[in-house]
Parts: sequence; C-alpha cells; structure tokens
Amino acid sequence: MKKKKSDEDDVQADEERLTSLRSHPNAGPAIRRVRAFGGLAGFGVAALIGFDGGSPFAATVERALEVGIASQTVAWAAAMLIWKRLLIAQAGAIARSHRKPTGA
Repeated sequence: MKKKKSDEDDVQADEERLTSLRSHPNAGPAIRRVRAFGGLAGFGVAALIGFDGGSPFAATVERALEVGIASQTVAWAAAMLIWKRLLIAQAGAIARSHRKPTGA
C-alpha cells in the first residue's frame, strides 16, 4: 500500500510542476496563431495557383482546402517542435541560474 501511495504522490508532483504547451501563457496562443496562418497561407497560395492556371472553380477550391489542411498540420507540427525546444532551453537556463556557484 505504501508503494502505491508514493507512486500517486510522484505523479501528482509531476503534474504540478509540468505544464502543457496548450496551457502555457506564451506558447498556446503562438501555436494557435501559427496554425491559423499556415492554413490560410496554404489555402491562399493553392487557390491563386489554381485560378492562375485556369482550372475550374470547384476543383481549385477543393485542392486549396486540401492544401490548407495539410499546411495547417505542417505549421502546427513545426510550431510544437520549436516551442518544445524553446521551453526546454528556457527551463535549463533557469535551472542553471538557480544553481549555487561551486567555486565561491
């Protein structure tokens, strides 16, 4: 029983220390902005290329939607990767700044 209690305490302590990217005050809104911009940019570029090439409206819009969804996914994945790395580096810098100097 004691071992199970300590495992629950460890999980609860981890949950208190860690935050998700969605709930982070800077990362969450930034990831949502990048995702939205990526989708709109992909849709816009695909629509412009399609209309410039003279393809029919329905086909152009369908392809533009597909490209928009794909570019939104790629933008989201890239933003997640960048923000994870950024927050890991930020946490490391904070941890290093809180360490006591050994040579003092």
